Amino acid sequence: MNKRWFVIILVFLLLGFTGWVVYVNLLAQQPTPIERISVDWWGSGHADVNSVSFTNWNANDPPEVPVTCAKCHSGRGFIDYLGQDGSAAFSVDAPGAVESVISCMVCHNEKADALDLVQFPSGAEIDMGRGDALCGSCHSGLTAGGRVDVVMGEFGDDEVVQDNRLITPHYAFAAATWLGGEADGGYQYPGKEYAGRFRHANGVETCTQCHDPHSLRIRRDYSEIDANLCSACHSNVTGYQDYRDVFVDGVDYDGDGAVKGVYHEIEGMRAILNQMVQRYAAEVVGLQIGWADAFPYQFIDTDGDGAISVDEAVVPNAFTDFTPRLMRAAFNYQFSKKDPAGYVHNGKYMLQLIYDSIEDLSSVVGAPDVDLIRP
Repeated sequence: MNKRWFVIILVFLLLGFTGWVVYVNLLAQQPTPIERISVDWWGSGHADVNSVSFTNWNANDPPEVPVTCAKCHSGRGFIDYLGQDGSAAFSVDAPGAVESVISCMVCHNEKADALDLVQFPSGAEIDMGRGDALCGSCHSGLTAGGRVDVVMGEFGDDEVVQDNRLITPHYAFAAATWLGGEADGGYQYPGKEYAGRFRHANGVETCTQCHDPHSLRIRRDYSEIDANLCSACHSNVTGYQDYRDVFVDGVDYDGDGAVKGVYHEIEGMRAILNQMVQRYAAEVVGLQIGWADAFPYQFIDTDGDGAISVDEAVVPNAFTDFTPRLMRAAFNYQFSKKDPAGYVHNGKYMLQLIYDSIEDLSSVVGAPDVDLIRP
Protein backbone atom coordinates (compact mmCIF):
# COMPACT_ATOMS: atom_id res chain seq x y z
CA MET A 1 0.00 0.00 0.00
CA ASN A 2 1.46 3.35 -1.00
CA LYS A 3 1.71 6.28 1.36
CA ARG A 4 -1.14 8.20 -0.24
CA TRP A 5 -3.70 5.43 0.25
CA PHE A 6 -2.52 4.86 3.81
CA VAL A 7 -3.12 8.53 4.65
CA ILE A 8 -6.58 8.46 3.02
CA ILE A 9 -7.63 5.37 4.99
CA LEU A 10 -6.29 6.84 8.19
CA VAL A 11 -8.26 10.06 7.63
CA PHE A 12 -11.48 8.09 7.02
CA LEU A 13 -10.94 6.08 10.20
CA LEU A 14 -10.39 9.24 12.24
CA LEU A 15 -13.47 10.87 10.73
CA GLY A 16 -15.54 7.79 11.45
CA PHE A 17 -14.44 7.65 15.08
CA THR A 18 -15.01 11.38 15.53
CA GLY A 19 -18.46 11.05 14.03
CA TRP A 20 -19.33 8.24 16.42
CA VAL A 21 -18.26 10.29 19.44
CA VAL A 22 -20.31 13.26 18.25
CA TYR A 23 -23.30 10.99 17.64
CA VAL A 24 -23.13 9.50 21.15
CA ASN A 25 -22.93 12.94 22.72
CA LEU A 26 -25.82 14.25 20.66
CA LEU A 27 -27.97 11.30 21.67
CA ALA A 28 -27.16 11.97 25.30
CA GLN A 29 -28.30 15.58 24.91
CA GLN A 30 -31.47 15.00 22.91
CA PRO A 31 -34.70 15.42 24.85
CA THR A 32 -36.55 12.13 25.21
CA PRO A 33 -40.35 12.02 24.94
CA ILE A 34 -42.01 11.71 28.33
CA GLU A 35 -43.86 8.61 27.13
CA ARG A 36 -40.56 6.87 26.42
CA ILE A 37 -39.12 7.95 29.78
CA SER A 38 -42.17 6.56 31.59
CA VAL A 39 -41.93 3.20 29.82
CA ASP A 40 -38.21 2.97 30.53
CA TRP A 41 -38.64 3.90 34.18
CA TRP A 42 -41.51 1.49 34.82
CA GLY A 43 -39.33 -1.34 33.52
CA SER A 44 -36.36 -0.46 35.71
CA GLY A 45 -35.27 -1.70 39.11
CA HIS A 46 -35.77 1.78 40.52
CA ALA A 47 -39.52 1.44 39.94
CA ASP A 48 -39.93 -2.15 41.15
CA VAL A 49 -42.08 -1.73 44.24
CA ASN A 50 -41.97 -5.50 44.81
CA SER A 51 -38.18 -5.62 44.90
CA VAL A 52 -36.61 -6.70 48.17
CA SER A 53 -34.64 -3.45 47.92
CA PHE A 54 -37.84 -1.64 48.91
CA THR A 55 -39.73 -4.34 50.83
CA ASN A 56 -37.07 -5.96 53.01
CA TRP A 57 -38.38 -4.12 56.10
CA ASN A 58 -42.12 -4.60 55.54
CA ALA A 59 -42.43 -7.11 58.37
CA ASN A 60 -40.65 -4.88 60.89
CA ASP A 61 -42.61 -3.32 63.72
CA PRO A 62 -43.09 -0.58 62.72
CA PRO A 63 -42.54 -1.21 58.99
CA GLU A 64 -39.86 1.33 58.10
CA VAL A 65 -36.42 1.45 56.51
CA PRO A 66 -33.67 2.05 59.12
CA VAL A 67 -31.77 5.34 58.97
CA THR A 68 -28.58 3.55 57.85
CA CYS A 69 -30.40 2.08 54.84
CA ALA A 70 -32.99 4.74 54.00
CA LYS A 71 -30.78 6.90 51.78
CA CYS A 72 -30.74 4.27 49.04
CA HIS A 73 -33.64 1.96 49.87
CA SER A 74 -36.39 4.54 50.23
CA GLY A 75 -37.17 7.30 47.78
CA ARG A 76 -38.34 9.48 50.62
CA GLY A 77 -35.16 8.63 52.47
CA PHE A 78 -33.09 9.99 49.59
CA ILE A 79 -35.11 13.21 49.60
CA ASP A 80 -34.27 13.45 53.31
CA TYR A 81 -30.58 12.85 52.47
CA LEU A 82 -30.61 15.65 49.90
CA GLY A 83 -32.28 18.02 52.34
CA GLN A 84 -35.12 18.63 49.92
CA ASP A 85 -37.54 18.15 52.82
CA GLY A 86 -35.96 21.04 54.71
CA SER A 87 -33.64 18.88 56.79
CA ALA A 88 -29.83 19.02 56.77
CA ALA A 89 -28.19 17.86 53.55
CA PHE A 90 -25.93 14.79 53.36
CA SER A 91 -27.62 13.04 56.26
CA VAL A 92 -30.74 10.99 56.89
CA ASP A 93 -32.60 12.17 59.96
CA ALA A 94 -35.40 9.64 60.22
CA PRO A 95 -36.30 6.11 59.08
CA GLY A 96 -37.57 5.88 55.52
CA ALA A 97 -40.89 4.69 54.19
CA VAL A 98 -41.09 1.11 52.89
CA GLU A 99 -42.13 0.52 49.28
CA SER A 100 -40.97 4.04 48.43
CA VAL A 101 -39.33 3.63 45.03
CA ILE A 102 -36.97 5.97 43.18
CA SER A 103 -39.66 8.06 41.50
CA CYS A 104 -39.43 11.20 39.36
CA MET A 105 -39.47 13.61 42.30
CA VAL A 106 -36.59 11.79 43.99
CA CYS A 107 -34.11 12.74 41.27
CA HIS A 108 -35.85 15.80 39.83
CA ASN A 109 -36.01 18.49 42.48
CA GLU A 110 -34.06 21.60 43.40
CA LYS A 111 -31.50 19.86 45.62
CA ALA A 112 -31.04 16.95 43.26
CA ASP A 113 -30.50 19.24 40.28
CA ALA A 114 -27.73 21.06 42.15
CA LEU A 115 -25.99 17.97 43.53
CA ASP A 116 -22.46 17.42 42.24
CA LEU A 117 -20.56 16.18 45.30
CA VAL A 118 -20.53 12.53 46.41
CA GLN A 119 -19.44 11.43 49.86
CA PHE A 120 -17.93 7.93 49.81
CA PRO A 121 -17.72 5.56 52.81
CA SER A 122 -13.94 6.00 52.85
CA GLY A 123 -14.41 9.70 53.64
CA ALA A 124 -13.46 10.78 50.14
CA GLU A 125 -15.58 13.61 48.72
CA ILE A 126 -15.54 13.67 44.94
CA ASP A 127 -17.14 16.03 42.46
CA MET A 128 -18.87 13.67 40.02
CA GLY A 129 -20.82 16.41 38.28
CA ARG A 130 -24.53 17.04 38.16
CA GLY A 131 -26.59 14.04 37.21
CA ASP A 132 -23.83 11.51 37.83
CA ALA A 133 -23.62 12.58 41.47
CA LEU A 134 -27.15 11.26 41.95
CA CYS A 135 -26.00 7.85 40.74
CA GLY A 136 -22.83 7.93 42.81
CA SER A 137 -24.60 8.88 46.03
CA CYS A 138 -26.19 5.45 46.30
CA HIS A 139 -23.86 3.38 44.13
CA SER A 140 -20.93 4.17 46.40
CA GLY A 141 -21.11 1.26 48.80
CA LEU A 142 -21.96 1.14 52.46
CA THR A 143 -18.49 0.43 53.88
CA ALA A 144 -14.97 0.99 52.55
CA GLY A 145 -11.97 -1.27 53.03
CA GLY A 146 -10.45 1.13 55.53
CA ARG A 147 -13.14 -0.01 57.98
CA VAL A 148 -11.18 -3.23 58.41
CA ASP A 149 -8.30 -1.36 60.04
CA VAL A 150 -10.69 0.58 62.26
CA VAL A 151 -12.25 -2.64 63.58
CA MET A 152 -9.20 -4.94 63.53
CA GLY A 153 -6.24 -2.58 63.62
CA GLU A 154 -5.30 -3.02 67.27
CA PHE A 155 -4.77 -6.76 66.81
CA GLY A 156 -1.83 -8.60 65.27
CA ASP A 157 -2.18 -9.56 61.60
CA ASP A 158 -2.66 -13.24 62.40
CA GLU A 159 -4.38 -12.92 65.76
CA VAL A 160 -7.86 -14.42 65.79
CA VAL A 161 -10.51 -11.88 66.74
CA GLN A 162 -13.61 -13.82 67.69
CA ASP A 163 -17.22 -12.81 67.14
CA ASN A 164 -16.56 -10.66 64.08
CA ARG A 165 -18.57 -11.36 60.95
CA LEU A 166 -17.32 -10.30 57.55
CA ILE A 167 -17.07 -6.54 57.03
CA THR A 168 -18.81 -6.06 53.70
CA PRO A 169 -18.99 -3.18 51.21
CA HIS A 170 -22.66 -4.06 50.52
CA TYR A 171 -23.41 -4.25 46.77
CA ALA A 172 -23.90 -2.39 43.47
CA PHE A 173 -21.16 0.16 44.28
CA ALA A 174 -20.31 0.91 40.66
CA ALA A 175 -19.18 4.48 41.39
CA ALA A 176 -16.64 3.30 43.96
CA THR A 177 -15.26 0.77 41.47
CA TRP A 178 -15.14 3.25 38.60
CA LEU A 179 -13.26 5.84 40.66
CA GLY A 180 -10.84 3.24 42.00
CA GLY A 181 -8.15 4.62 44.27
CA GLU A 182 -9.82 8.04 44.35
CA ALA A 183 -12.85 6.65 46.18
CA ASP A 184 -10.72 4.17 48.16
CA GLY A 185 -13.54 1.62 48.25
CA GLY A 186 -11.59 -1.63 48.40
CA TYR A 187 -9.03 -2.57 51.02
CA GLN A 188 -5.94 -0.80 49.69
CA TYR A 189 -2.72 -2.19 51.10
CA PRO A 190 -0.18 0.32 52.43
CA GLY A 191 2.68 1.03 50.05
CA LYS A 192 0.74 -0.06 46.96
CA GLU A 193 -0.43 2.14 44.11
CA TYR A 194 -3.95 1.75 42.79
CA ALA A 195 -5.63 2.71 39.55
CA GLY A 196 -7.72 5.85 39.82
CA ARG A 197 -10.91 6.50 37.87
CA PHE A 198 -11.24 4.44 34.73
CA ARG A 199 -10.96 6.85 31.83
CA HIS A 200 -12.56 4.78 29.13
CA ALA A 201 -12.99 6.83 25.98
CA ASN A 202 -14.44 10.20 25.07
CA GLY A 203 -18.22 9.94 25.23
CA VAL A 204 -18.30 6.83 27.44
CA GLU A 205 -16.62 7.99 30.64
CA THR A 206 -19.43 8.68 33.10
CA CYS A 207 -22.50 6.95 34.52
CA THR A 208 -25.04 8.66 32.30
CA GLN A 209 -22.90 8.55 29.17
CA CYS A 210 -23.08 4.75 29.32
CA HIS A 211 -26.33 4.10 31.21
CA ASP A 212 -29.74 5.51 30.43
CA PRO A 213 -30.77 7.14 33.73
CA HIS A 214 -34.37 5.93 33.44
CA SER A 215 -34.12 2.38 32.08
CA LEU A 216 -30.72 1.91 33.79
CA ARG A 217 -29.58 -0.16 30.83
CA ILE A 218 -26.64 0.61 28.59
CA ARG A 219 -27.86 3.45 26.39
CA ARG A 220 -30.09 1.79 23.85
CA ASP A 221 -30.75 4.34 21.14
CA TYR A 222 -29.25 1.88 18.69
CA SER A 223 -30.52 -0.99 16.60
CA GLU A 224 -29.52 -3.65 19.14
CA ILE A 225 -30.03 -3.15 22.87
CA ASP A 226 -26.90 -2.88 24.98
CA ALA A 227 -24.45 -3.86 22.23
CA ASN A 228 -23.61 -1.19 19.70
CA LEU A 229 -22.42 1.36 22.23
CA CYS A 230 -19.42 -0.90 22.81
CA SER A 231 -19.08 -2.54 19.41
CA ALA A 232 -17.93 0.69 17.80
CA CYS A 233 -14.51 0.07 19.35
CA HIS A 234 -14.76 -3.58 20.43
CA SER A 235 -15.57 -5.31 17.17
CA ASN A 236 -16.26 -8.68 18.81
CA VAL A 237 -19.26 -7.28 20.71
CA THR A 238 -22.59 -8.16 19.15
CA GLY A 239 -24.58 -8.51 22.37
CA TYR A 240 -24.39 -8.38 26.14
CA GLN A 241 -22.77 -11.80 26.38
CA ASP A 242 -19.72 -10.54 24.46
CA TYR A 243 -18.76 -7.87 27.01
CA ARG A 244 -16.95 -10.51 29.04
CA ASP A 245 -14.60 -11.26 26.15
CA VAL A 246 -13.31 -7.71 25.76
CA PHE A 247 -9.63 -7.22 26.52
CA VAL A 248 -7.33 -4.33 25.74
CA ASP A 249 -3.79 -5.17 26.78
CA GLY A 250 -3.20 -8.84 25.97
CA VAL A 251 -1.94 -9.82 29.43
CA ASP A 252 -2.51 -13.18 31.13
CA TYR A 253 -3.10 -11.79 34.62
CA ASP A 254 -4.37 -14.99 36.24
CA GLY A 255 -1.49 -17.13 34.99
CA ASP A 256 -3.55 -19.86 33.33
CA GLY A 257 -1.64 -19.62 30.05
CA ALA A 258 -4.39 -17.93 28.08
CA VAL A 259 -5.15 -14.27 27.40
CA LYS A 260 -8.86 -13.71 27.92
CA GLY A 261 -11.36 -10.91 28.43
CA VAL A 262 -10.98 -8.83 31.59
CA TYR A 263 -14.04 -10.53 33.12
CA HIS A 264 -12.42 -13.95 32.80
CA GLU A 265 -9.05 -12.74 34.09
CA ILE A 266 -10.78 -11.41 37.22
CA GLU A 267 -12.71 -14.65 37.63
CA GLY A 268 -9.52 -16.67 37.35
CA MET A 269 -7.57 -14.58 39.84
CA ARG A 270 -10.52 -14.45 42.24
CA ALA A 271 -10.76 -18.25 42.23
CA ILE A 272 -7.12 -18.34 43.36
CA LEU A 273 -7.88 -15.80 46.10
CA ASN A 274 -10.73 -17.99 47.32
CA GLN A 275 -8.38 -20.97 47.51
CA MET A 276 -5.84 -18.88 49.44
CA VAL A 277 -8.52 -17.67 51.87
CA GLN A 278 -9.56 -21.27 52.49
CA ARG A 279 -5.96 -22.41 52.96
CA TYR A 280 -5.20 -19.59 55.38
CA ALA A 281 -8.36 -20.18 57.44
CA ALA A 282 -7.59 -23.89 57.73
CA GLU A 283 -3.90 -23.47 58.60
CA VAL A 284 -3.97 -20.34 60.76
CA VAL A 285 -7.46 -20.21 62.27
CA GLY A 286 -8.12 -23.95 62.29
CA LEU A 287 -11.54 -23.68 60.62
CA GLN A 288 -12.80 -24.38 57.11
CA ILE A 289 -14.32 -21.33 55.43
CA GLY A 290 -16.46 -20.84 52.34
CA TRP A 291 -18.40 -18.13 50.51
CA ALA A 292 -22.07 -18.15 49.55
CA ASP A 293 -24.26 -15.45 48.07
CA ALA A 294 -26.27 -14.99 51.25
CA PHE A 295 -25.76 -12.72 54.23
CA PRO A 296 -23.24 -12.70 55.95
CA TYR A 297 -21.47 -14.36 52.98
CA GLN A 298 -18.59 -16.15 54.71
CA PHE A 299 -19.61 -19.36 56.51
CA ILE A 300 -18.00 -22.32 58.23
CA ASP A 301 -17.58 -25.18 55.78
CA THR A 302 -18.74 -27.79 58.27
CA ASP A 303 -18.25 -30.80 55.99
CA GLY A 304 -14.99 -29.51 54.53
CA ASP A 305 -16.02 -30.13 50.93
CA GLY A 306 -14.85 -26.70 49.73
CA ALA A 307 -18.37 -25.41 49.06
CA ILE A 308 -21.16 -23.93 51.16
CA SER A 309 -24.43 -25.82 50.96
CA VAL A 310 -27.90 -24.37 51.57
CA ASP A 311 -27.86 -25.87 55.05
CA GLU A 312 -24.48 -24.27 55.80
CA ALA A 313 -25.42 -20.82 54.45
CA VAL A 314 -27.35 -19.73 57.54
CA VAL A 315 -26.57 -16.92 59.97
CA PRO A 316 -25.88 -19.19 62.98
CA ASN A 317 -23.16 -20.87 60.90
CA ALA A 318 -21.44 -17.59 59.98
CA PHE A 319 -17.64 -17.57 60.04
CA THR A 320 -16.72 -15.19 62.85
CA ASP A 321 -13.10 -16.02 63.75
CA PHE A 322 -11.32 -13.61 61.45
CA THR A 323 -7.78 -12.39 61.77
CA PRO A 324 -7.01 -8.91 60.40
CA ARG A 325 -5.13 -10.48 57.47
CA LEU A 326 -8.04 -12.79 56.66
CA MET A 327 -10.57 -9.96 56.98
CA ARG A 328 -8.60 -7.79 54.53
CA ALA A 329 -8.56 -10.53 51.92
CA ALA A 330 -12.18 -11.52 52.48
CA PHE A 331 -13.30 -7.90 52.13
CA ASN A 332 -11.58 -7.61 48.75
CA TYR A 333 -13.00 -10.94 47.66
CA GLN A 334 -16.47 -9.63 48.53
CA PHE A 335 -15.73 -6.31 46.80
CA SER A 336 -14.87 -8.14 43.60
CA LYS A 337 -18.05 -10.24 43.80
CA LYS A 338 -20.59 -7.56 44.59
CA ASP A 339 -19.96 -5.30 41.62
CA PRO A 340 -20.76 -7.87 38.91
CA ALA A 341 -19.81 -5.37 36.19
CA GLY A 342 -16.56 -4.41 37.90
CA TYR A 343 -14.63 -5.70 34.89
CA VAL A 344 -16.23 -2.90 32.86
CA HIS A 345 -16.24 -0.22 35.54
CA ASN A 346 -12.56 -0.59 36.45
CA GLY A 347 -11.06 -4.00 35.76
CA LYS A 348 -7.50 -3.06 36.67
CA TYR A 349 -8.54 -1.79 40.09
CA MET A 350 -10.34 -5.07 40.75
CA LEU A 351 -7.32 -7.11 39.68
CA GLN A 352 -4.99 -5.03 41.85
CA LEU A 353 -7.14 -5.57 44.96
CA ILE A 354 -7.30 -9.32 44.35
CA TYR A 355 -3.59 -9.63 43.56
CA ASP A 356 -2.55 -7.74 46.69
CA SER A 357 -4.84 -9.88 48.86
CA ILE A 358 -3.28 -13.05 47.45
CA GLU A 359 0.19 -11.62 48.02
CA ASP A 360 -0.64 -10.77 51.64
CA LEU A 361 -1.94 -14.27 52.39
CA SER A 362 1.03 -15.81 50.57
CA SER A 363 3.38 -14.28 53.10
CA VAL A 364 1.98 -16.76 55.64
CA VAL A 365 0.77 -19.84 53.74
CA GLY A 366 2.99 -19.70 50.65
CA ALA A 367 2.41 -18.50 47.11
CA PRO A 368 -0.05 -20.13 44.71
CA ASP A 369 1.24 -22.51 42.07
CA VAL A 370 0.80 -20.06 39.18
CA ASP A 371 2.55 -16.83 38.29
CA LEU A 372 0.15 -13.93 38.58
CA ILE A 373 0.65 -10.45 37.11
CA ARG A 374 -0.40 -7.25 38.84
CA PRO A 375 -1.72 -4.55 36.47
